[in-house]
Amino acid sequence: MALDNKEIRKLLDYLDKEGISPLNALEIVKKHNTINPSNYRTHWKMTRFTLYLWQRIKEDRAQMLGKKIDSIRRVVATEKYKRLYKLYPGFKAFNEAKEVKNLNLLITDPRQFIHFKERNFVYEKTKQRIPQGLIDKLR
Repeated sequence: MALDNKEIRKLLDYLDKEGISPLNALEIVKKHNTINPSNYRTHWKMTRFTLYLWQRIKEDRAQMLGKKIDSIRRVVATEKYKRLYKLYPGFKAFNEAKEVKNLNLLITDPRQFIHFKERNFVYEKTKQRIPQGLIDKLR
C-alpha cells in the first residue's frame, strides 16, 4: 500500500497536534497490529477465525456459500470446535447459542478486520497461505 505525500503530511500533522512522537505512534500501531501468541484469549480468537474461514472455503468450493451466520452456526456445532473450546482455561460450560452469538459479533466487528490478513491463515492440513483476495471474499 503506497501512501502519497498528502496522506503522510496529514498523519504527521495529526501526530504533532496530539503530541505523539513518531516512535510512540509506531509502537501503538505495532501493538494494535500484532497477534500476541502467549495470550490464550487472542489465540482462541484466531483459532475461531481460522475454523470460520475453513468452513467458508468448504462452502465456497461446494458452491453453497450463504450467509455468514449460517457458516458460524455450522462451525460452532462441530465436534472440533467443542473440543478446542475445552482446551482454553477459564471458559465456562459450552453454550452453543452463546458461542454463535459471540463469534458472529467478533467476525463482524470492524476492529477485528485487521486480523484477517493472509499472513495469519493457512489452508486446512497444509502450510499454504490463504490468499488475501479469498479471505476478503469469504470474510
